[in-house]
Amino acid sequence: MYLFQLRLSAAALCVMVATVFVASPRAQQASQAPQAILPNLSHDFGSVDQGRKVVHQFTIRNAGTASLTLTRVLLSESGMTAKMKPAILPGEEATFTVEWDTAGVKGAVEGKAVLELNDPAKPQITFVLTGVVKQPIEFLPYQAIFASVYRGESGHKSVRIVNNRERPLDISRLEQQGEHFHAAITPVESGKLYELEVTVPATVPTGRYTEAVFLYTDDPKMPRLMVPVNVLVKPDVYANPETVDFGRVALTELAHNSSVLDLLTQSFIVRKRAGTFSITTVTSDIPFVTIRRSSEGEGSAEAFRIDVALMKDRLQPGPISGTIRIITDDKEFPELIVAVRGEIQ
Repeated sequence: MYLFQLRLSAAALCVMVATVFVASPRAQQASQAPQAILPNLSHDFGSVDQGRKVVHQFTIRNAGTASLTLTRVLLSESGMTAKMKPAILPGEEATFTVEWDTAGVKGAVEGKAVLELNDPAKPQITFVLTGVVKQPIEFLPYQAIFASVYRGESGHKSVRIVNNRERPLDISRLEQQGEHFHAAITPVESGKLYELEVTVPATVPTGRYTEAVFLYTDDPKMPRLMVPVNVLVKPDVYANPETVDFGRVALTELAHNSSVLDLLTQSFIVRKRAGTFSITTVTSDIPFVTIRRSSEGEGSAEAFRIDVALMKDRLQPGPISGTIRIITDDKEFPELIVAVRGEIQ
């Protein structure tokens, strides 16, 4: 009995040895794989002038036992290009070069280059470029002026023009396009910094005005700079926003998901400059909308919120065009009209 058991154990051992002998070449074959080693995945190029081409090289080393192959490159920003040799042999390294033409970007920027490789541990690698792109001539806080005042009061808004180049900039004059404001340009630091100030007189009637200021410079590439001037003179009782816009409403999407209807609800605020008022009625000439109003208190309030929703069962393809009529107890502003627009497809 013991001899038989010993023979079985020996046979089992032979099988085990044979199994190891056969599996060993497969294990060796499986170990043949590339391994990407990346010292750095990001680079901050600091502050550069707009239009300058930024170039940076990232190093990739193949510490594996098989060739590291590039399969695809994805770039996040227009103006970016990249190049790298298609394969890196075991034990060798190569550079991944990313170039970025900054002519189309400004301010704080971030660009990404994504490499897709045959490395099983790192099939996708993201390299990041960051920095600040300065415009030759910069407007702070932005190249536009927005002035909002109540009727009967004046208002002032300004924007600064910064020359980021070494060459001085001379703004010789300005041209005003519009009659609902006054503009003046003042040098703060000769050749480097100017301030454009816009004043809305108290005599401007209520309404929204889209106008502009043109600045004339001695720069042959930018001889005339435009600054849009947006003026809003509000009555003592006003709606904000002034228009309810549903955009494009897809009936097929509503049919599959009725909860989308809640997301389409539009709201606006009716506010009084000083004191309280009441809204007595709110109506619309559009047959497929429902209107609900609310305020912080009962009865009179400084402001009311108006929610406008669509009635799904009554919607038909075509334009949404009509008004909402609001009746108040304010003697000077007893009625407000809010336009409603959109399209049902």
